Order: sequence, then C-alpha cells, then structure tokens
Amino acid sequence: MEASIQRPHHPGPGGDSNSTVDNHGRDFYDFSLSIPFPSPMEAEIACRSLDPDPEPRRNGVQRELTVIGNKLVLHWRAEEARFFQASITTFLDYLALVLQTMERFGSPGPH
Repeated sequence: MEASIQRPHHPGPGGDSNSTVDNHGRDFYDFSLSIPFPSPMEAEIACRSLDPDPEPRRNGVQRELTVIGNKLVLHWRAEEARFFQASITTFLDYLALVLQTMERFGSPGPH
C-alpha cells in the first residue's frame, strides 16, 4: 500500500513545495492511496463496493476512486482538516470491512 499526503503550507523562505493551491489561491489537503489486490477483478469488486454511487460534495471533501490494473487508487482533496480526516477515517473503516469480507468469502472465480 502506498500513501502520500500534502498539507497546506504558507510560503516562506523555504519555498512552497508542500502545498496544493487551486486557481483561486486556496490551500487544500491532498491524500492519495494505492492498494494492490491479487487481481484486477478483486480491485474492481472493492472499488464498486466502496463507491457504488458518486459521493455528493459535502463539507468541501472530494474523493475519487479508480482501478488501474490490480490497484485501487484513491485520492482525497479537502479545504478543512477536520472534514478531511473524518472522510479518510470513515473510508478506511469501510475498506477494512470490504477486505475482511473478500477474505472471508475468497477470490471470485468462474461460475
């Protein structure tokens, strides 16, 4: 599993290399996560289980899930740390449940 996070950083003598700024000059928190699965099919099942419908933009949090090969790739962006943290924490709880369920029932196979 690979993860990266960037927090808002106000420009100073050291530069502004850790910030993410939109076209309006607002700072954002960004978080990306890449989770490998044994197969592309299992990554797709996890993605569909975790994101059955597009999430409405609540509290300024945007979340994107995609499947690339056998990896589930997630990206969050938010303006406020508390909503950012709550969204990621809740999602990771759901992810743990999906992984436990997939482990319990085994890999999908031809029927």
